[in-house]
Amino acid sequence: MSEKVISNVYRLTAPGTFEAVEVERDVHDNDVVVRPHIVSVCHADLRYYTGNRRKDALEKKLPMALFHEGIGTVIESKHPSFKAGDRVVVVPSIPGFVLNNVPKEECCRNCRDGGDDNYCLNGKFLGSGYDGIGQSNLVISGENLVPVPEELEDNVAILAELCSVSLYAINQAEQTLTTANSPKVAVFGDGPLGYLTAAALHFVHGIKKENLLVFGAIKDKTNQFDNFATTALVQDYDFKAVEGVHTVFECTGGKFSSSAINQSIDLLDNESNLVLLGVTEDLVPINTRDILEKGITVKGSSRSTVKEFEQLMEAFKNPDYRKVLSKLIPEEHFIVESPEDMRKAMEHDANNRGWIKTYITLKW
Repeated sequence: MSEKVISNVYRLTAPGTFEAVEVERDVHDNDVVVRPHIVSVCHADLRYYTGNRRKDALEKKLPMALFHEGIGTVIESKHPSFKAGDRVVVVPSIPGFVLNNVPKEECCRNCRDGGDDNYCLNGKFLGSGYDGIGQSNLVISGENLVPVPEELEDNVAILAELCSVSLYAINQAEQTLTTANSPKVAVFGDGPLGYLTAAALHFVHGIKKENLLVFGAIKDKTNQFDNFATTALVQDYDFKAVEGVHTVFECTGGKFSSSAINQSIDLLDNESNLVLLGVTEDLVPINTRDILEKGITVKGSSRSTVKEFEQLMEAFKNPDYRKVLSKLIPEEHFIVESPEDMRKAMEHDANNRGWIKTYITLKW
């Protein structure tokens, strides 16, 4: 028999509008009650807040609590791995077999076939049609929590979700990163996603600076990569003149997706891999002829699993990695104690898009 807990939830009821509501949650076996104390705003949160999603998506998913990047403290635990007082990072992709507390083989055809948890057909994702971390008592399975090492500060640990998306894609391509003779790896995109992808390639997977190519369009941005990657501007580069690039991670997205994908195709060797991470709402034209002629494998990647969070909690102990990540950390947090405070924090994020993340400290 499950227990009950009341959670105070900041729900986005319509673009630009938050409402505070009390919701009764069931606490089942293996569940943990987490009190979130810091969240970070993602582009996905902002698209809901600004209404920059299709009308049918907004109608389907709202109202809901935002946020899938968060750190909290365990208040109560029915999971053997956690106890009250533990500091944890939340893994937002909840597979159906964890959500429903059933064996994986009883979940869906993807799970039965051995698919990764983040592609479970019955899964849920916090802050995407399912109440996210913006609430006082998050009830979630202990399988979706990872302990934060005592020496790791919140400001770094909360970047785990953002870094994990890149790291999942890199882990999937690990064989091509390690088996080729002196493999070169390229990243397209000089924004935060490209930066974190390149950083994970270097600090987690050990790709050397001379073998890690980063392409961008703005010199001031590509300069940020110079300590751990070799950079170039797309306007000045002959992509067909390079040999030895076996894997490209496309992190551009948006209206520049097409040019980045096609430049990647020009750059890649035969029988190589193109991994798409950049998000665009539009269909984009790509050079399928050279994909066929070169035998290029194109793979999309989205979200991540517990494995990546565990890797990152260990990798973040590296002071050089933390120094690189510090470029995204704000000097101050927004303090949120009301729906109006939440609205102000989101307005700030909407009006200040750039590298620096918006961190919100939740006061309950």
